[in-house]
Amino acid sequence: MGSGDKGKIPRPVGVSHRPQVSAILIVRDEEWFLPDCLASLTGVVDEIVVVDTGSRDATKAIAVAAGAKTLDFPWIDDFAAARNAAIDAASGDWLLYIDADERLSGPQGLSLGETLADATAFAATVRFRPRLRATPYREHRLFRKDPRIRFVGAIHETIMPALHALVEEGAGRIVESRFAIQHLGYEGELSHKHRRNLPMLQTMVKRWPERLYYWCDLAQALKGTGRNDEAIAACRDGLEAARVLRLTRPDPVAALIAQTLAEFTRERGEDPLPLVAEGLAYYPEHWGLRFLEARALVDASRFDDALAILDLLLAVDVASYCDPHVSYDERLFGVDALELKAVALLRAGRRLEAGRAFAQASALAPETLSYRVRAQALLGAAGPNQS
Repeated sequence: MGSGDKGKIPRPVGVSHRPQVSAILIVRDEEWFLPDCLASLTGVVDEIVVVDTGSRDATKAIAVAAGAKTLDFPWIDDFAAARNAAIDAASGDWLLYIDADERLSGPQGLSLGETLADATAFAATVRFRPRLRATPYREHRLFRKDPRIRFVGAIHETIMPALHALVEEGAGRIVESRFAIQHLGYEGELSHKHRRNLPMLQTMVKRWPERLYYWCDLAQALKGTGRNDEAIAACRDGLEAARVLRLTRPDPVAALIAQTLAEFTRERGEDPLPLVAEGLAYYPEHWGLRFLEARALVDASRFDDALAILDLLLAVDVASYCDPHVSYDERLFGVDALELKAVALLRAGRRLEAGRAFAQASALAPETLSYRVRAQALLGAAGPNQS
C-alpha cells in the first residue's frame, strides 16, 4: 500500500474475483429455529460458521449435518465475545451475521458474493424486518473481514463504532444490498427474554451510558416485567444522556426513549406533548411519535390537528415503505390510524365520516367486531338524506 492508501481496506487481487461470503451465527438451544435459517443460507453464502455457546439440544448436530463449520465457545455473558469468535473462525472475504431465528432472502438464483463486487464498499445493509407484521428498515449485517471491524457490547452487540470510524478514515463506503432478513424471535410472549437481559442491561448502562440503546432496551425490559416505575426512571436517565450528548444528527433511539416516557406520561393522565416534541426533535419523521401526538391532540379536543397527522399516516404505502433506521407495526398505517381517526371524527360530531372510518377499519380487521358494529350504528343512524 502507498501512503495515500492509509486506512483503506485491502481488496483481493484480480478483477474477476467474486468475494467469498461466510455466514456467522452464535447459537444455544436453537433446534427449533436453526434448520430453516440454514436452509435460507444454502446456495447463497459460501461458508456457514456456527458458534455454539452451550446447547443441550440437537442444535450442534443440526449444524454439522448441514455442513456448517461448528465450534464451541463457553458462554461468558458477552454476546460480542461470541460474535468475534465466529469472525475469527470464518474464512470469507465478507461476513454476514445472522441469528438462528432469522431467515435470509434475496433475488432468485443470486448469491450474496455476486452482489458484493463493489471495491469501494466495506459494509452493506439488508432490509431487516424485526417482526412478522412490521415495516423493514436498513440494518448493517454485511461487512468485510477486516481486523478493525469487531463487535463491542456484552448485549446488543454492535459493529457500528468500527464502521463509523472507517467512514471517518475514508476507508470506503457502506452500500445497500438487495437482500433481506426476516426475524421471528419476537413473536409471542417475551417476558423470559426481558428477565434474561435485565442483568446485562443494568451492567451495560453503567459501563457504556452514552449508548442510548441500552437505556431504551432497559426501559422496555423493565416495562415488560411489570416494573414500570423503574422503567420510567430508565427513560429519564436515557433522555438525560441524550441531552448531555448534544446530538447533531437524527437519533431514532433518543426519539424512542422519549416516546416510551411520553406513553407512560399519558397513561398517568398528564400531557405527553412536551415529550413528543422533544422526541420529534431527535427524529422528525418518527411515525410512532406522530401517532402518539395525534392521540394526545384528540385527548385535548384538537381534532383537526389530529386528523391532519392521521391522514399522513394513512397515506404511507406500507408495501414499499422502508425507513433507514426504524421499524413500525404495519397497523400504525392502517387499522390503528383509522380507529383513532374514527374516534376523532365522532368526538367532533362528524358521525357519518366516523362511520366510514370504522367501516374501513373493519375491512382491514374483520376479526374486530366492534368496528363493524360501530360503523353500522353510525352509518345507519345518519339516515338516507346524508351523503
